[in-house]
Amino acid sequence: MKKFEYKIITISVSHFRKKNFQTELNNKFEKWGNEGWELIKMEPITSGGMIFQGATTEEFLAVFKRDKEEI
Repeated sequence: MKKFEYKIITISVSHFRKKNFQTELNNKFEKWGNEGWELIKMEPITSGGMIFQGATTEEFLAVFKRDKEEI
């Protein structure tokens, strides 16, 4: 049976305002991709109400998976 391992990270919206953050994020995603990690889901984490009624996104949740090596 195929087995997987997962990596879950959160990215604060405030980070996107930092100079060079996009480059740093691209480099991390590229590194993880080279290690076999596949981004399978990324979605906003909101607060302050319903999505269409004044909610604000504070973070993004990113989930990666890769095949788990047999020991």
